[in-house]
Amino acid sequence: MRLPWMYAFRNCLAPVLLLSMLHIPPWTLSDSSTDELLVRATVEIVQRHYTTITSKQLYLRSENTSELIGEILKRTATHLTVLLESNLPSSAAEQSPILGRHQQLRVLNLVIVADYEGFRRVADGFSDELYDFSGLYTVLVATASEDRLELAGEILRTLWALYIVNAIVLIGSTDEASATGVWLYTYFPYGEGYCERALPVMWNVYKPEVGFVHRDRILFPRKLRNFYSCPLVVATFPVYPFIIPKSAAGAGVVDVELDGIEGMLLRTLMQRLNFRLQVTLVDPPEWGTAGPRAQATGASAYIRHLRANLTIGYWATTLHRNRYMANSFSYFTSQLVLAIAPGEPYTSLELLRLPFATPIWSLLFVSFTVGLAAIGILRQRGSNALQRLVLGRTPASAWPDMVGVLLGGATVRAPTRNFARILLLWWLAGTLVLRSAYTGSMFRFLQAGRNHTVPASIPELITAGYRLYMYRNYSFIFDAYPHIQQHMQLVTSQQFRDVIVDELQMSGAPLSVLLPLETVTFLNRNFTREGQLLRISRDRVYVAKLAIYTQRSSPLLGPLNKMLEIFVSSGLLNRWAGQYHQLQFLADPYQYRGRQQIALTDMVGAFVILLVGLGLSSVAFVAELTLAANKNIRT
Repeated sequence: MRLPWMYAFRNCLAPVLLLSMLHIPPWTLSDSSTDELLVRATVEIVQRHYTTITSKQLYLRSENTSELIGEILKRTATHLTVLLESNLPSSAAEQSPILGRHQQLRVLNLVIVADYEGFRRVADGFSDELYDFSGLYTVLVATASEDRLELAGEILRTLWALYIVNAIVLIGSTDEASATGVWLYTYFPYGEGYCERALPVMWNVYKPEVGFVHRDRILFPRKLRNFYSCPLVVATFPVYPFIIPKSAAGAGVVDVELDGIEGMLLRTLMQRLNFRLQVTLVDPPEWGTAGPRAQATGASAYIRHLRANLTIGYWATTLHRNRYMANSFSYFTSQLVLAIAPGEPYTSLELLRLPFATPIWSLLFVSFTVGLAAIGILRQRGSNALQRLVLGRTPASAWPDMVGVLLGGATVRAPTRNFARILLLWWLAGTLVLRSAYTGSMFRFLQAGRNHTVPASIPELITAGYRLYMYRNYSFIFDAYPHIQQHMQLVTSQQFRDVIVDELQMSGAPLSVLLPLETVTFLNRNFTREGQLLRISRDRVYVAKLAIYTQRSSPLLGPLNKMLEIFVSSGLLNRWAGQYHQLQFLADPYQYRGRQQIALTDMVGAFVILLVGLGLSSVAFVAELTLAANKNIRT
């Protein structure tokens, strides 16, 4: 059974140790000029490009070509840490405990093979679990070939099938028709007149006298800066105001222009990278489940089954999605909020009561009751001297005086005793503070919201018995909360517009809808023209980091990330978002936010109390007149 050999070398003695382990004497390297040129070309590639990458781990894979390994290691081991694999079967990566503990993806890769069959066996072991397909890949063919172009084309087509773009192939030659040298081949997947093809290009030549002939050519050029108007399939669906199809003609691949925040982003990417946008409208319009290919649904299935190059449309980055797909740079942060119906309006009596909290009213009632009780006990059981000491010269007016001072009136007759004066002074000071605080609190309260407070979070909604609606697309954030999923009700966009929007205008309606904050402001811009408004709760439910998703090994991530970072740092994303997301549409447009006067309707409660008092006084007055008339008749 062949097992992997993996060794790390950090000094110049490492190659000699490695060759002894592989039972290869250091002097077995062929002295032919072609082998020497292959070694020199490989070493120059490693020193010029591999050592400039942050990762300093070189993965060297050989397939029955140990003659060149020793010399290459002698010249590269002092620059990089080398991890050597020799004759590794495809299943060894899963069985080897050493590889299992190694978590870093392999960025710098050097493959030494004798022919295409050897490379095919090596490529069968490539997986995105171990290899970073956006890294650098150099394939060295140790055996000279007469048909170099065909051999390089087979290798490069195999690499393109894995979406490995930064790849070069080195092939030596000793043909009499051509001078001795090493030919370097690469490919450009997009070019004039073709798309997504691995056509081999002789990019450079290494000669014994001068090294690489074309010194101005970068050996690993940037190949995805221009897509030459090649089509890229985008799977998406309407998500207002992020994706707004201008002419949605139904499901399937259609030529439709996208508007909205992310639609403008996608159009700008199309212009900068020069690709042609081919839109696939997903039906039903949902993200779906990102999982194994057989279980993927919605827009995720288009990516997993390679039916689309990328997908966009309020894609929040999650750990589960990143296990099966790859996300771009997070370019926008959105908040999911609860659109909730306003609370019940306050009644007239509640407007008088609510400026003070219940504990304050309770303390005031206790103080008033204790005072009245004390006056009553003194008048019933206290001596005249004690009554004059505490209540003053006119004990009979103590009760009316206490009530009058509380309401801001005057006393019938001020007491002359110091003790009675001190008691009156304390009561005057306390009631003065209470009346001032009540008046100021009343004005602030009347100028604030005129409705009862609504629940601010999902647990409070569930406790209060509210119905929680949401689109299927947003239900993923509650996958870890099954007790919340039991209270969720999924709705369609048509049901939301036809039914739920009207119910959200009803005060006290026990329902709420989970929506992005940007969607709320975008809809309010149109709803306010119809006299409607979506109100949100105080707390935010979820913060979503938006990104573009594609295949895990897709080469599109590199150019997309570069452009997205430019858009974010330059403020373009905020400018595009500002055209659809405007915070002033979160406020009630019918409420005046400046200096606001108290309306007559706000004082209805005071007038009700006044009318009740007038009614009671009128009844008492009529009763006194009746009693006086009866008394006169008797006399």
